[in-house]
Amino acid sequence: MVANATKPRRPRRPSLQRMRSAAARRNGSATTKRSGTVKAKRSAAAAKAKRNGTASAKRSATVKARRSSAAAKAKRNGTASARRNGTAKAKRNTAARAATGVTKDRQVWLTEPAEAAMNELAVPQLPLENFEIAPLPADQVQDKSGGSTVFGWIGIGQAGGRIAQSFHGLGYGKSIAVNTCPHDLEGAGVPAGHKLWTNVGYEEGGKDMHRGQRAAEQYRQQLLQMIDRIFGNGVDHAMIAVGAGGGASGATTAVIDTLRAGAKRLGFRWPRRRIGVVCALPTAGEAASPRVRDNAYRLVTELSSLAQQGRIAPLIFVDNDKIQRLYPKLTVKQFWPSVNDTIAGLFHVFNRLSAQPSPYTSFDPADYRSIMQAGGCTVMGMTKLSSFRGQDEIATALRQNLDKTLLADGFDLTTATQVGAVVVAGRKILAETPGLQGLINRGFDVLTDLTGQATVHRGIYEDNRQSVRVYTVISGMSPPNDRIRGLGETE
Repeated sequence: MVANATKPRRPRRPSLQRMRSAAARRNGSATTKRSGTVKAKRSAAAAKAKRNGTASAKRSATVKARRSSAAAKAKRNGTASARRNGTAKAKRNTAARAATGVTKDRQVWLTEPAEAAMNELAVPQLPLENFEIAPLPADQVQDKSGGSTVFGWIGIGQAGGRIAQSFHGLGYGKSIAVNTCPHDLEGAGVPAGHKLWTNVGYEEGGKDMHRGQRAAEQYRQQLLQMIDRIFGNGVDHAMIAVGAGGGASGATTAVIDTLRAGAKRLGFRWPRRRIGVVCALPTAGEAASPRVRDNAYRLVTELSSLAQQGRIAPLIFVDNDKIQRLYPKLTVKQFWPSVNDTIAGLFHVFNRLSAQPSPYTSFDPADYRSIMQAGGCTVMGMTKLSSFRGQDEIATALRQNLDKTLLADGFDLTTATQVGAVVVAGRKILAETPGLQGLINRGFDVLTDLTGQATVHRGIYEDNRQSVRVYTVISGMSPPNDRIRGLGETE
């Protein structure tokens, strides 16, 4: 019987974990081998770079040594060259001074090119080099009007020059006369240094407004210099006086522009409110000439537009034809001086009174300034009561005579924005008339009604005359369209 044989065992399959571990060991060995190879290569490269750096440093040191040697050599050559040039230059300068007779003590040392040029030209020193232009003293022309506002006046043409003369006679020293005609300029009663002859010839002929405009534009700088010298920076308000109808009146707008250009030098913060015009309208006889009538129409239309736009203030119209009716018995010699003195005198009353205190009611500088800067058109007038009996005569006289005594017609008083009304009465009347304050107030109320609720600035003053006078100035009105249309109509 055969003994039981042992059954052979089947070999075990390695587990998945063991297989992974064996694979990891094999990969780790390979990675380690590769890392060692990379490190060896890097070490070899570093050694090689070190050997190359040492060689490069040696070469750089050699180059630097060569450059230093070349620089030292150049320096030695430059020093020798500079010495030779300096010696040669000194010899040339010595020879030049000897030739021109200029000693070293008088030599003015300049830069080398300038010195060489001087040595070649031998330009002498002139006494003119020590001359200095003395600056003009500021405000050398004084205003002696005594008003609250310092006005500077520019009279254009014959009529404007005469008006400027009347203002100068009242103490308005800052007055200038401008004219294209030397004969008319001689008749203007202002100092010779205040006259500007704008000589542009006579090609255009008389009564040509283009000629007046061209003259003002051509002599703009001369007029600016005269304004700087005479007005200085002590003028509060600049005014232009001009007669409508003449050829010189064409310069008006150009002179306005000139004053605007010099506004900063005059110290005007708001030039539109500090430049005004007094425009005298022609008499009926003067306006019979078509050219005079056309010139007057053009100027009045243009100025009215500027006033309505607020570009000038005030625009005061004076109608010579109406003044002629107010003074019917004047001789020819008396007429124009009386007209111009009336214009200047009435204007002066408000400026003068606004600077004076009153024991009753003061018409102060702020009131006056509000009227002068209101814009639009302005007109002045005066009503006088020679025999005052204490009744309601002030209100009645104002209501009946205001329009008659204003110096221009054709205005719509209801368009006014500012009114100045100043009553000047004798001391005895103010002291002895019962209820006079109420009568004066009713007169002021009449002005308020006639002017369409305008702001009325009041004043009451006393003097030594036995009469009552009411001075009125009305501002901010629309243009006198009927009067302007009358100038534009052809017969």
